[in-house]
Amino acid sequence: MKIAVVGGGALGSLFAGALARVAEVELIRRGDAPVRADAAAYVLVTVKTYDTVAALAPFRGVLSPGAAIVSLQNGLIQVRQIEEALGGGRTILLAPTTEGATREADGSVRRAGTGSTTVGTPVGNRGTDRADVFAELLRAAGLAAAVAEPIEPHLWAKLVVNAAINPVTALARRPNAHVVDHPPATQRARALALEAAAVAAAAGIELPYPDPSARMLEVARVTGANRSSMLQDVERGRPTEIDAINGEVVRLGRRLGVVTPENERVVDEVRRAAGA
Repeated sequence: MKIAVVGGGALGSLFAGALARVAEVELIRRGDAPVRADAAAYVLVTVKTYDTVAALAPFRGVLSPGAAIVSLQNGLIQVRQIEEALGGGRTILLAPTTEGATREADGSVRRAGTGSTTVGTPVGNRGTDRADVFAELLRAAGLAAAVAEPIEPHLWAKLVVNAAINPVTALARRPNAHVVDHPPATQRARALALEAAAVAAAAGIELPYPDPSARMLEVARVTGANRSSMLQDVERGRPTEIDAINGEVVRLGRRLGVVTPENERVVDEVRRAAGA
């Protein structure tokens, strides 16, 4: 079986390395020839949300009609972006993950804490059997994985955690353990998580855990050595996903009548820190 991994970041490299134990894997970075993915059974999308359409557009008309597109991305708009890039009618799998990876100064990738990946099909899509097969591939590769239908509560579950940990660590320039060990950071992260959870509830989403702030702190503790993707972006002077994560909380909150003042503030702060 051939698997194409689109994106050369730390997370993409982590999954490519693991899956190479059980499948033929092509890691495709920006600018690589898309024809290398023509026979792929699964195409993993690991680029940042703001790069999705540009990264996938060259694959339109190249991929096999039976290829399943698997998004390991943050946020809630992956399906819309994938269909904009590749057209409709494709099998899409969403795979929110708590796996953490950090690229070291020498270019190597370090797995920063053991996480898990939940695989499922978005509402209105097809391919539940493909979700089962892909989850089994992840498990054979040594990665914890489960299948969940519907998948949307798990997308929100990750969004709530990311909305708390990522901006707080990015602004502090500290790894995830900072959220647990530094009381002011803990307090702010709790406020961000609870606002995001309130928006999820207003959207009719039941999160797969009873206490959003407790879950967020658990993830921060388990991935304590990880430097969040948002932190890595700020440190390297790259665009961040603040708009796709906290910005989405704010936008949906306004639409649903939920106030999100802490998320609004942190969006502005991270934009300034990133020079946006």
